[in-house]
Amino acid sequence: MTEQLPPYTTLPQPESEPPQYTLPDTFNIGRYSTEHLVHPDQLKAHLQLLGAFSHLKQRVVASESLIAGLESDSEKRWVWFVNLAVERFERWCLTIKQTDVVEQRLPPIDVTMVWHAYLLNPSWYAEDTTRISKLKPLAHFTDYFPNLLANPGLLTTDAPQHERVSAWERSTKLPYDPFASAADLTHKSIQCPYCDRTILSPFLQPDGKGYAQSNFSIECECAQTITKELLGLYKFAKNIVEPTAPDTYLAGTLHTPCNICDTARGDTIKKRILSSNIVVQKNEESDHARQILINVQYDAARIRTMLNEHLKPRLLNKIMGAYMDDRVFSLDLVGAVLRQASFVKKMVNFGWTEPGYFANEVDAMALQHCVARYHAFLNIMAESPASFFVPTLDIDLGWHTHQLMASRYQNDCLSLVGRYIDHDDKVEEGELAISFDLTCRAWNERYHVSYNHCGCPLPGDTIGQKLRHLLSSQSTSNVRLLPPKSDARAATHPSDHNTVFALRNMSANLSRREKRTRKAEIYRLRAEQNERAVKKDGNVDGGIPFLYPVPMFCYHPGGCVTAAGAVLKGRAGGEEGYSIGASTCSRSGVAASGAGCGGGCGGGCGGGCGGGGVHAAGAGCGGGCGGGCGGGCGGR
Repeated sequence: MTEQLPPYTTLPQPESEPPQYTLPDTFNIGRYSTEHLVHPDQLKAHLQLLGAFSHLKQRVVASESLIAGLESDSEKRWVWFVNLAVERFERWCLTIKQTDVVEQRLPPIDVTMVWHAYLLNPSWYAEDTTRISKLKPLAHFTDYFPNLLANPGLLTTDAPQHERVSAWERSTKLPYDPFASAADLTHKSIQCPYCDRTILSPFLQPDGKGYAQSNFSIECECAQTITKELLGLYKFAKNIVEPTAPDTYLAGTLHTPCNICDTARGDTIKKRILSSNIVVQKNEESDHARQILINVQYDAARIRTMLNEHLKPRLLNKIMGAYMDDRVFSLDLVGAVLRQASFVKKMVNFGWTEPGYFANEVDAMALQHCVARYHAFLNIMAESPASFFVPTLDIDLGWHTHQLMASRYQNDCLSLVGRYIDHDDKVEEGELAISFDLTCRAWNERYHVSYNHCGCPLPGDTIGQKLRHLLSSQSTSNVRLLPPKSDARAATHPSDHNTVFALRNMSANLSRREKRTRKAEIYRLRAEQNERAVKKDGNVDGGIPFLYPVPMFCYHPGGCVTAAGAVLKGRAGGEEGYSIGASTCSRSGVAASGAGCGGGCGGGCGGGCGGGGVHAAGAGCGGGCGGGCGGGCGGR
C-alpha cells in the first residue's frame, strides 16, 4: 500500500540549474554601437588584484611589531605603511624608462596598490603623464595593463623573477619586499624652500610631526619651519617659472572634457598668472621660484588673494589643490589609496576576491552582469551630458577595470560618450544620496526598470546557490522559469564610495543645487534607516543607503524573459531591442524578497509587475501588463 502524504505536502524536487547566459555581441552607447569595452575575465583579474591589496592590509594590521610607537593602533599603522608605499611608488616612477621591458620592471604589490589608486583618478593621471616629463614612462607601462589583466599573476605573485627583484633594488635602493623596506625607509628627503638645503625628515615622530603624520613640520638649519603646505607652494612657484614644455603647464589646466592636452588653454592660464603681481621682474642670477615665495611672503593664502583677480575661484582651487606637498604627482595618493579601501572591503565581503569564486559558470554570470550594466551606465552618461551619476558596485567594478587601461579608457570615452568621464571619490554623503536618487530616476526613465533592488539575501554561500534556491522556490504555475538567451543573472551591489560625473564647461545651476541640499537630510535619514534594518536582520552590508539585492527570473506571458538587473531582450511591434533590466513579475507572479519592479514591457523591454502579483517580502504589485506596457510595483 502506498504511503499517504500529509495534506499540502509535495515530493522533493531536484534543484533546477539556472539557464546558460551569453552577453550580446555589441552594446549601444549614445549614437554608437561597440564591442565589449571590458570583459568578465578582466573583471576577474581585477578582483584578484583587489584580493592581494586586502591581504597586504591584513598583514600590516596584524603586524604589531612592524613599527615602534604604533603597536596598538592598526589604522595609524596602515596609514604609515601607505605613506611608505607612495614613497616607493615615486622612486619607481622616477627610475623606469620608455625602453624598459615592462615585465622586468613591474613593481611590488604595495607599489602596485598605489599605481592602481592613481589610475582610478583618470583625469589627474592622464594629465600628469602628459605634462610631467618625469612621468611619461609611466604612460608606457600603463599601455601594457591589458596584458597584465590577462596575466594578473605578474602583479600579485609572491615569487617574482630574480631579474625583476634585482632591477627594483638596483634602481630604487630599497628592498623589493615592502615589509623589509619598512625597516630601511625611515626618512624622506626634502628641499628647504628658504635655503635650498636637503633635509632628512622622519616619517614618524613621537610628537606627531613626522612626514607621514598630519601635523608635519620640521626645522631647517636656517631656523625656518617647513610644512607640507610650504613645500607645495614651492613646487607651485617652480612650475610657474618652468620654461620648458610640457612641464611649463600648470596642474589642472590641460585636461578638458573633450581634449586631454589642451595646450592653448594651458598657455592662456599660464599667461594670466605670469601677468599677476606674484611674479617679480626676473633676475638672471636669482632663483626665480624663491623670488616668488619672497614676494608672497611664503604665504599660500596671500598667493590665492593675488591670483583671485586673474582666475575664477573654481579653477584656482583646482590648481592650488594639486600643490599640497613636494611629490611629483598632482594628487594626494595616500588619500586616494585610503579611499579605495571602502570598495576593496565590499568586494572582499561579497567573497568575490576569493580564488576560484567565479570558477563555476553559474557564479561567473555575476561578472557578465557587471559588464552589461556598465555599458548601460555609459549609455546614460552619453545621453545626459550635464548629469552627475552614482554607480552601483557591480557597475563600479566594470568601470574601475576600464580605467586601469588608461589610454583605451580615454579613447573610448571621447569616441563613444563624446567627452571624458572622470571619477570623484570625495563627494559628501548628502550629495551622494541625492545624486543616487537622480541616477535611479534617469535609469528608470531610460530603461523602464529599477536601478537597484532592496531585499534580503537568500540562503547560500555563492551567487549560484542563491540563484538555484530562488529558482527551485517558485511553485506557481503562472511563473515559468525559462533559459533566457541574453540575460544577465547576478545581484547588483550599490556603491557608496564615489560618484561619476562628466567634465563640463558650464556653470552650476544654483537653484537646482539648493533644492538638492534641502533634500539631503531626507536621504541621509533614509540611508540610516536602511542600514539599521540591514544590521538588525543580519544581512550583508551593501553600503548606505542600500541593501543587498537578490536576483529574480521569470517568464512574462507577453514574451519578455526578465532577470534581476539583467540585459533584457524583448519584442514589441515587431522590433527587437536590448534594455538593462531589473527583476519583474508576470501577471500573477511572485517576485524576489523585497525586489522592486517598475517600468513596462515593450521596445527595449523593461520590466513591470502585472496585476495580482506579490513580492515574497510582502510588497504588492499593482497595475497591469499587456499591449507593450506594464504597471509599477507598490510595496515597502
